[in-house]
Amino acid sequence: MVKLSRNLNKWPIKGEKMRVIASDFDNTLYVKDDIEMQKNIDSVKRFIESGNIFMIITGRSFSNIKKVLTELGIPYSYLVCQDGANIFDKDDNCIKSTLLDKNKSIILEEYMKKSNLDYSFESAFNDYDTIDNAVKITVTLSGLEDAKEELTKIIDNTKVSIYAYVSSKHINIIDDYVNKSYALNYLKENNYITNNIEVIGDDINDFEMLSNFDGVVMEKHDPILDKLNKKSVKSVHSFLDENL
Repeated sequence: MVKLSRNLNKWPIKGEKMRVIASDFDNTLYVKDDIEMQKNIDSVKRFIESGNIFMIITGRSFSNIKKVLTELGIPYSYLVCQDGANIFDKDDNCIKSTLLDKNKSIILEEYMKKSNLDYSFESAFNDYDTIDNAVKITVTLSGLEDAKEELTKIIDNTKVSIYAYVSSKHINIIDDYVNKSYALNYLKENNYITNNIEVIGDDINDFEMLSNFDGVVMEKHDPILDKLNKKSVKSVHSFLDENL
């Protein structure tokens, strides 16, 4: 069971000029171009040093993304993992963990065992944990199309209400009410964040937060985001450096 922190770092209001930005990670903040990647890192550092709040919000687990963030030296004010299921402060205290309903997990596991699927239960700090601590289930297939097909089968056969999507060859499953917007609303409602939140993302799992908060999409993005009519930007660093 995750022990939640009680000694938390809440950010006070610093005036209207302070910006609060939540950025998706893969293909948004984290890009393959080394020069652009370094520009993003430098921009994040300037942004935080100027008194602003920068959040990374990702589908990755804490242990997975923390390794990358440490290697690249990317700072953050808050870190939201597993598509909103876990929220960490800048000192990596877990301030919110939303478990996947156990009854749903049991039904899903029964189906995955019967179908001989490669799956794992993720908790706040562990990529491989027990069903009792699970916030997310990850199913690994051989490729993208196989993952899409299997997700349809999971939904049709289990009849369980979940939030699920495909990324690469993986199926990502969390509880039906959990998403990136859910995590941002939690931070707002509990006064961790008091200013307006701007968001930036590129993929289907960014849809809810882009729907409910001001923000932009990356130029290269999933077409499903076009229906939101958001402004597009070339990079995170160009978005952060506005009015800095």
